[in-house]
Amino acid sequence: MKVETLLLSKRSTDVKGVGPDFTLRDTAQLLLEHKLGALVVTDDDNEMIGIVSERDLVPVVASTDPLAGEQLVSEVMTKSVVSCSPEDEVAFVLRLMNDHSFRHMPVLEDKKLVGILSIRELTKAYDLLQIEANTDPLTQVSNRRPFLKTLEANFQRAVEIGQPLSVAMLDVDHFKRINDTYGHDAGDKVLQQLSRMLIREFRTIDLVGRLGGEEFALVFPETDLSGAFIACERLRKNVMQQEIKADAHRIHLTVSIGLSALGAVSVDGASLLKQADELLYMAKHKGRNQVVVAGNLEIPSVSKTRHSCAVESE
Repeated sequence: MKVETLLLSKRSTDVKGVGPDFTLRDTAQLLLEHKLGALVVTDDDNEMIGIVSERDLVPVVASTDPLAGEQLVSEVMTKSVVSCSPEDEVAFVLRLMNDHSFRHMPVLEDKKLVGILSIRELTKAYDLLQIEANTDPLTQVSNRRPFLKTLEANFQRAVEIGQPLSVAMLDVDHFKRINDTYGHDAGDKVLQQLSRMLIREFRTIDLVGRLGGEEFALVFPETDLSGAFIACERLRKNVMQQEIKADAHRIHLTVSIGLSALGAVSVDGASLLKQADELLYMAKHKGRNQVVVAGNLEIPSVSKTRHSCAVESE
């Protein structure tokens, strides 16, 4: 995001300024009236010569001297002002402000002042950008790149402290049939509803990610294969019981899940995910609507009470 976009999103882009001969009392009143954190200081030619902020006025407010408010802006303003351009990236400007402990940044275009931004505004914008960059826009879960990065961090931590770690791959059974028959809007609703179920079903320390299409991946920190299987099997059953409404249709789903866990031969997080993906393929090959686990874990027989994908019209 560029600074220009952030300026346009502000409720008011009007830049308030004062002259160097303004008193601090009048300056404080302006800040209060317009709910601002800083004002630019301009000379007779309307050139910016400094910034005065609410922080500069703290000693005045705290002073018991009745004449403190008569002090001039020129005596307290910050004169060494660094500015940015509307074309600068928010991330670059924020880094510049943090490196130099700036709290406000004037924005100049062709030497004309067009705005002033606070570090609070830039930090908020940057945080939102990070969320958008790391989140799948349709399902609001982690997208592929940050998911893989977090998976690897969890893998390294589990190895270092000797804790269990399980990874699952999940796929919506016969998803293409839904898209082909009822359109992509129905398919999108299915994915959105499923992602909400995934977030609701699992713990806050568990990680949910959409790797592409109808494929989701799950990371279960501090969880062995048996515990992860219980969680995945509970999810599988709950998915079967859900009814998703898309226009005039009521869609029932099933999911197939492949589940792997950290072991002596595990190389990295990617290898765990690859194993889970291979087990997912096995689950589909064996008839779908089931959880297939790595190793020789004994699991109870699964009763499938519904076809892997059923669509009813009202």
